[in-house]
Amino acid sequence: MVRCLALVLALLLAAGGADAAAKLERVVTVMRHGIRPPTQSNAELARYAAQAWPDWPVAPGELTPHGGESVKLMGRTLRAAYVARGLLPAKGCAGAGQVSVWADGADQRTRQTGVDLAASVEPGCDVKTGWAAPRPRDPIFGGDDSKACMIDAAHAYGTGLPPPSPAELARLEAATARLQAIMAPKACDGGAGMCFKISPADKGLFPSTAGLAEDLLLEYADGKPLTDVGWGRAREADIDAIMPLHEAGFARLRDNVYASARRGAPMTRVILAALAGEPAKGGPQSGPALRFLGLAGHDTNLVWMASTFGFDWTLPNEPDSTAPSTALAFELWRDGARRYVRPVLYYETLDQLRTLKPAAARAVPLTFKDCASGPHGSCPLETVKARIDALLPADCG
Repeated sequence: MVRCLALVLALLLAAGGADAAAKLERVVTVMRHGIRPPTQSNAELARYAAQAWPDWPVAPGELTPHGGESVKLMGRTLRAAYVARGLLPAKGCAGAGQVSVWADGADQRTRQTGVDLAASVEPGCDVKTGWAAPRPRDPIFGGDDSKACMIDAAHAYGTGLPPPSPAELARLEAATARLQAIMAPKACDGGAGMCFKISPADKGLFPSTAGLAEDLLLEYADGKPLTDVGWGRAREADIDAIMPLHEAGFARLRDNVYASARRGAPMTRVILAALAGEPAKGGPQSGPALRFLGLAGHDTNLVWMASTFGFDWTLPNEPDSTAPSTALAFELWRDGARRYVRPVLYYETLDQLRTLKPAAARAVPLTFKDCASGPHGSCPLETVKARIDALLPADCG
């Protein structure tokens, strides 16, 4: 554990630079749930592949035992980072109201991720994870459907997007060919399974391939025998080769800032309120005593926050930019009377998800566009809030 603390601290100091005058006051993390099976049943997926899909130890879409361990690895990493920064106590438990976790109540995988996150960030401290009823969907994770956040037809997802460049199209065609060879090698010649033909109307994406590529990544990440990963036809290099299909689809979501900001408005408001030490609306516990708030959600929540706050990232040795257990942290730093926000992304490599080694996740410092002059490359909180206020209608979220 001491070695883990030293490793994470070294990474953060090297990335952000030491600044003795600034003090870390609180952090809000948006975390994707851990590894799960496909959300569709094997019977529903059967039409895509030439062979039967492998079995999973849990129902479709639920957190696997291995996925829970990947969440705990991330939770221990966050604990180590923020103990090293003096935010969380090295021994004993934080005070009342200082650590809080809120999860999407709609899915078992997010609820259990929240539970595992709380238990690993504050081990032995009985931190309770809260969530709303499954229905109606918690807008913090599912988006605000109110009139104030309405997305007009001209800005809907998929509207007005340019076609892929020749270089991107070539990458997508190569990824599709590799996916075809893994899932249904003879389907385009009349054999079993589906032939993934790309039409101009798809803008370089066959509608199902993004999710299918990730389904194969999840098989690998969950530690399945290689004979069960892509029917024995997929290794780590093959996963890397097909994931551009998934990344291209998510890039189109991220690039539509208008729509993403409106869908992500409730979570955005929670983050800003919590960072400011104010009560957050909708369920999460926050206030002046808060030191750590964890939000356990989905890859779409990471994409919406990246789009809204203006982040983009590429992860070394991880082909899924919103991989299971990835956590986007918003750190609040105080330097004198001023408060600053520093974003940091924590993630596990694809091999690390599979093996759970090494025992600490990686940290990648991010910056706000044209605003990184504060401590550790941070941006003033008032600047961040002003940008969000300019982006969103006042009543949205």
